[in-house]
Amino acid sequence: MTVKAILFDFDYTLGDRDAYAYDCYKMILEKYSGISDPLMFESVLQNCMVWDQQGDVNKAYLKTKLKEDYGIILPIEDFNTYWDSVLWQYCRPYDDAELTLKELSGKYKLGLVTNGPSDGQRKKLEQSGLSSYFSDDAVTVSGDYPFKKPDPRLFLEACRKLDVKPEEAVYVGDLFYRDVLGAAQAGLTPVWMWDKGIRKCDYNCLIIHKISDLLEHF
Repeated sequence: MTVKAILFDFDYTLGDRDAYAYDCYKMILEKYSGISDPLMFESVLQNCMVWDQQGDVNKAYLKTKLKEDYGIILPIEDFNTYWDSVLWQYCRPYDDAELTLKELSGKYKLGLVTNGPSDGQRKKLEQSGLSSYFSDDAVTVSGDYPFKKPDPRLFLEACRKLDVKPEEAVYVGDLFYRDVLGAAQAGLTPVWMWDKGIRKCDYNCLIIHKISDLLEHF
């Protein structure tokens, strides 16, 4: 069936989350860690990026690790809520994201399907400078629903809002469990974006390493 729509995850797909998560953790450590030695500071910061697990971890885990491993006590009661309230300020897109969306927007409907709080994810999109490529109806955020990826219902809701059948839509995301599995189970064609080198995968789906690679296929 003809592809009519291409839907995207945001973090690590359109947004360079490694860059803005690093900057956000740096701000937090500068504010609360009290570490003056630059080598030790960078060591703790790099551990934060490891513990972060590409954003797919409860931030309470990082708060606990900072206390247990370094004696750093964050005076933040709910680190998850705090993180969501500040991360968007550091958001930036991948260098090739806007070019890719511009090219694809002339041929396909574009949509966004992302997990997270509605306000925070929408602010990221605005801060990234990419919001003009997505109408309000084209943005589907799990925070607006009682389910999240990989639940097929979120993908199906996005297709409904774009007025396309699941089999007419492609979905691009970075987390295999949340993005590839969820999209495939909903009937969309998944594209796995993995920008951290080559990873073995026996599942037969398109794998890209940067977002502009899509232009070679669509």
